[in-house]
Amino acid sequence: MSSTFDGLFIARSGVRAARASLNITGQNITNSTTPGYTRQRVDQAAVTPPSTNSFYSWAGGAVSGQGADAYDTSQLRDAFLDGEYRLQNALGGESSALAAALEPLEDIFTYTTTADSSDEVSTVDVLSNELSNLISQMQNLTSGKSDASESVIRDAADQLAKKFNIAAKGLETAREQQYDALSEHAVPQVNELLSGIAALNGQIKNAEVSGGSALELRDQRNLKLDELSQYMDIRVEETEVDVGSGKTVHELNVYLADKDGNALEDGDGNPEFTLVSNKKYAKVSVFQDADAKALTHARLSGLTEDGETFDTAKAELQNADLQSGSLAGYLKLLNENGEYDISDTQTTATFRGIGYYSKLLDTLAQTFATTMNGLNSTTDAQPDKPLFTSNGFSADGITARNLQISSDWTSGYLTMSKDAANAGDDTSTSYSNITNMIVALTSDEYTLKTKPGDYSFFTGTLQKAFMNVPTSLARSVAGVKSTDADNANRLDDIDTSRQSISSVSIDDEAVSLVQYNQALTASARFMTAVDECLQTIISSMGVAGRG
Repeated sequence: MSSTFDGLFIARSGVRAARASLNITGQNITNSTTPGYTRQRVDQAAVTPPSTNSFYSWAGGAVSGQGADAYDTSQLRDAFLDGEYRLQNALGGESSALAAALEPLEDIFTYTTTADSSDEVSTVDVLSNELSNLISQMQNLTSGKSDASESVIRDAADQLAKKFNIAAKGLETAREQQYDALSEHAVPQVNELLSGIAALNGQIKNAEVSGGSALELRDQRNLKLDELSQYMDIRVEETEVDVGSGKTVHELNVYLADKDGNALEDGDGNPEFTLVSNKKYAKVSVFQDADAKALTHARLSGLTEDGETFDTAKAELQNADLQSGSLAGYLKLLNENGEYDISDTQTTATFRGIGYYSKLLDTLAQTFATTMNGLNSTTDAQPDKPLFTSNGFSADGITARNLQISSDWTSGYLTMSKDAANAGDDTSTSYSNITNMIVALTSDEYTLKTKPGDYSFFTGTLQKAFMNVPTSLARSVAGVKSTDADNANRLDDIDTSRQSISSVSIDDEAVSLVQYNQALTASARFMTAVDECLQTIISSMGVAGRG
């Protein structure tokens, strides 16, 4: 049989549960616009009646439970959607880094101009435009234009060489800027996030061990995890640990993952690269090779806590271990050279990073200079009258960065004709060799190859090869931007699904306010009714007939 005062305890539990739910509803409403806040709810369960398992327990009459137990507060989150969001965020981080770096490269090779008579905007290809000007000046000479001369052709050639120099320098500057963005911004931000997550792990654990709530701290940690996932693929795992006295809490670990969200494993099947382990965290750094290749490498330190570094005894991090994320994007931009990476061991082209366009410019500069020097030569051996040099060296050492016209190119240096003259003929107006140069630039086809792989990546005229540089870059930019837009759309879709569960809806909370207020009122009214009943029992029962 229930205790005389059980009704009061039931009513009190109802008041407590309703009040707790009202407080949480108010917390949700107050933080409806707080970034990263996750909707909370009171976990409530019915309290069972006293045990009736005893052999001598009274089993007759109605038996009621002991009210409601608001035993905890939890968050409304979907761990699967969190994982999907972070995977997609890494893909978006990579494509965003690539798009942001490649698009400005177009300004190195092209510029826009507006006609004086209209608002129409046209795009000018810098190198192709200067080559066309050189060809035009040579055509003027062969057609006998009055203003045509060798000095005008030399000036046009000099301008083309300088445009090569400027473009090559622009690519070098772009590489330096991307390395600075990686080493001075991205890597420090990653390390700040890793240390911040580890610090929050400690705060959350301390709060939960002491019996307090750490949901708002978990929100802060989730925000940092989401931001970290933009830089690299991560695997987030929580493990339950015993802290004594029969109490357990969860500790969070973060591992470097592959594109499927699985932690990269060592030979024993254990996570190979630990980024955060409870209050310990690793540090990321980058460095460049000292040799001419100047490749950029990522490095991961041992775990650190309170300034002390622990040896993780793991394999050294390789660039390929960073499969997506903005860090992987930066490394692709700085290290990968497209078709120029094809060799005996690398059979497929890598991403066309900044190095691809630098090497492509060098190939064009070398091919162009070698062709023009050979045509201007009066001997079949080493060109004796080079039009273009590399600070005095042979054409083999020419790059887009050092291409320049020969200091010997003065009046009378350009070979106008190689035709053998008959006795008494005047060849002063013969420009057959200039015509050969024009044909070599506009009509003859060349197969451009990479070194050392000797992979053929273009066949056509030199004029078309010049035009292919900005065209190739534009295609790459368009492809990366399209991928980035797709990644952003998928990320938005996942986030919408995630927010539909975890974000605060003012309309829903308003309904909850009414619901819990009514529950509180009803519980209070029930307590009043029980009190009146007890008053009757205590004060009035047994009074009749006394006197």
